[in-house]
Amino acid sequence: MVRLGLTIVARIGASRYRAGDTISVTLSVENTRVGHAFPTYVTPRVVLSAELVDQAGEVIAGSREERVIARDVTLDLSRERADTRLLPGAKAVLHYRRRVDRPGLRARVRVVVYPDAFYTDFFESPLAQGAGRGEALIREALGATRRSPSPCSSKNCR
Repeated sequence: MVRLGLTIVARIGASRYRAGDTISVTLSVENTRVGHAFPTYVTPRVVLSAELVDQAGEVIAGSREERVIARDVTLDLSRERADTRLLPGAKAVLHYRRRVDRPGLRARVRVVVYPDAFYTDFFESPLAQGAGRGEALIREALGATRRSPSPCSSKNCR
């Protein structure tokens, strides 16, 4: 359903890059057919990312950049920390530029939806503080959220 409501475009500045060149990639996500803010509520988090990878597909350390589309609220829902959701017609753009320091590097871009990001944080919190009698049920719920895609230990994506 997410793909039907969005237009995702990746553009690269050149078809080939050599050592010493600067890779230029633009990744955009536009809310073209959702009809309301995307994502709708606080649970999902959408992460646009770009990074350099070598010929073996290994990420080059320090090369990752991200842009998060989400509504970030405190776990008790009392305060909004940030709202980067896309209203109808709005677009999120990640402009990625990196110097190529050796042959064989390429840029990899991704758009990943983490459907249970808020719930993962929500269930981790009482476990860190000592959940008491409900600990087994909370661990079970946390396990269920972790079986869906989860962001880079979601705290690192804020």
